[in-house]
Formats: sequence, C-alpha cells, structure tokens
Amino acid sequence: MLSVLKRAIAEKKVVSVFFHGEGGYRLIEPFLVGTTDTGIEALRAFQVGGFSNTFKTYGWKLFRVDCITSIDITDETFSPSRPDYNPDDPVIRTVICRC
Repeated sequence: MLSVLKRAIAEKKVVSVFFHGEGGYRLIEPFLVGTTDTGIEALRAFQVGGFSNTFKTYGWKLFRVDCITSIDITDETFSPSRPDYNPDDPVIRTVICRC
C-alpha cells in the first residue's frame, strides 16, 4: 500500500481506496504519508467523493494506512496547492512522502 501511495503522491493522482470494515470506496487526493508519534503509518488526504462513515464525503481527513484493503490509482490528477494543506502536519511525526 505504501509504495502505491508514494507513487500517487509523486504523480499527484487521485486514488480510490477501500478501508477494512467500510461500506464503499472513497476517492481521495493523497498529500502526506508518514508515521505518528505512536509509530502508526498515517495518510493525510483530501476526500473528494465516495463513502464516509460520518456522511462527510468532502474534506481533509487522516487515515490509517494499515486499514486500507484496496487501492487503485486513477487517471485524475489534483493540484498540490489545496487550501488548508499543512505539509508540516503536527500529527505526522516522521514524513515518508509529501506533496
């Protein structure tokens, strides 16, 4: 999963992801992947469509990488200058890859 996320971030591609136990796919723009202070690999992304447990299908979200069960890179690209993006996200202690 991590190698696919790194490629999608580098190429600025929207990805379709499915998370364990969820009811559908999400379309997200991956901006930053790294580890938290507890060592969990996390992804900061902007969701642009698809499923949401909270019915909030649009906006900034933090996802656990280890909960992704399926990921596909789409042909759609995104701009790395989305409002409110913080490349120094305080939740991500160690950056693996970022826009």
